[in-house]
Amino acid sequence: MYSAKPNKSQLLFIYIWTGAFSLWTGSLIASISPWLHWSHHPIEAALIQGVIAVILALLLSALFIYILKSGLSTEVESQNIHYIPRLDHLRFLAASLVVLYHYFHTIVVPGRIVTGLFSEIASEGSSGVDLFFVLSGFIFGTIAYQKRIHYGNFIISRLFRIYPLYLFAVTIAVSVHYNLFSTLDCLLLFFPFFQVNHIAGTLNDFGQLWSIGLEFQFYLIFPFLAEFVLRFGYRYLIALTLAIIALRYFYFTQTGTVRDFVYWSLLGRIDEFAVGILATAISIRNPSFFKNPLHLLCSLVCAVLSFHWLQAWGGYYNGVNSALWVIWPTFEGLVWAYLIVSYLRARITIPDFLNNSLAKLGHLSFSIYVMHGYAVFITLKYFGVYHFTASREGDAIIAGLLICLPLSVCIALPTFHFIEKPFFVFKKKYTENSLRGR
Repeated sequence: MYSAKPNKSQLLFIYIWTGAFSLWTGSLIASISPWLHWSHHPIEAALIQGVIAVILALLLSALFIYILKSGLSTEVESQNIHYIPRLDHLRFLAASLVVLYHYFHTIVVPGRIVTGLFSEIASEGSSGVDLFFVLSGFIFGTIAYQKRIHYGNFIISRLFRIYPLYLFAVTIAVSVHYNLFSTLDCLLLFFPFFQVNHIAGTLNDFGQLWSIGLEFQFYLIFPFLAEFVLRFGYRYLIALTLAIIALRYFYFTQTGTVRDFVYWSLLGRIDEFAVGILATAISIRNPSFFKNPLHLLCSLVCAVLSFHWLQAWGGYYNGVNSALWVIWPTFEGLVWAYLIVSYLRARITIPDFLNNSLAKLGHLSFSIYVMHGYAVFITLKYFGVYHFTASREGDAIIAGLLICLPLSVCIALPTFHFIEKPFFVFKKKYTENSLRGR
């Protein structure tokens, strides 16, 4: 929780972070500046680039400091849950995976078999969306633990949290490409929970917003799930997950594939939300079980192996007819849930500066997720031909991490502070204690 007046440690964090970030951004902009063509002499060009970088860094530092310092006076966290910085760390991880995935596949053809740990993670980074789903289940499971949810307040709060930036992105896409959208298209886009795959198929600039449709569908049913858990216990979620797996298996035996059914529908993803909710109960009822850092190490190994396994059996592009789609969402949900619980509970010390930095980046995760398409385009246009290594995959990973991801953060800063954050004041408290929790 941020106080109205920033303390010395917060100010130090702001000055160091913005200084370094602004210098990086200024250097990046200067490196693609047309002014460099004024001189063909390498030393003169370097001097021009340096001067431009410093001037831009000073201007950006002033802007970022103003935004961040003013932002400290406004409450960011939910009224319904005690703030947990490490959850924001994991949000940033999820957003980073998606950014890396999208940039990687502008260089490396989707579906191409890659080798090597980092290449496999980048190639299957869409799993960051699954991490977001499990995090949603975990967070709302924590909020609703032995509590009742006021349906109206809950939906209003989620609308004000998600909808402003979503509508901003949709408005951009429709305005720029207005001739491509019919009235029905616009209606389906402005109410994303009706047809999820329609979003991915029509919003070329913001195709990743399909997942927002699934999030909305989950929001619509979550208060009922919370009430069923109060009445019947967590065994209800286990039974629901098993029933969904059985349904997916039935359709697999009939059609020979359930990939699209799993990937684009809540029936294919509900177990990831459910696993996140179940992880909440396990974590709260066994608070000391996951404190040993070995759990965190094991969970990281499991996550890395899941990327390797996904790549090995074909994943989305090459595994369309695989029976593994029947259980894959459940398996992936369990892997991410293990990482979430072990990271939150691990008895490890994170330096304040790193903790604050990752938390601040986590606050931007939704804006990063929504707006990173522009960063992908800019990085590809100006740095897509750079050869950092002898490997095409290696070049994509380096550019994705060192250029595209920081650029995504730059773009996310104003959208978070000027589009997302002002609407936080409309969020409501939507929980009340219950004596019937189990």
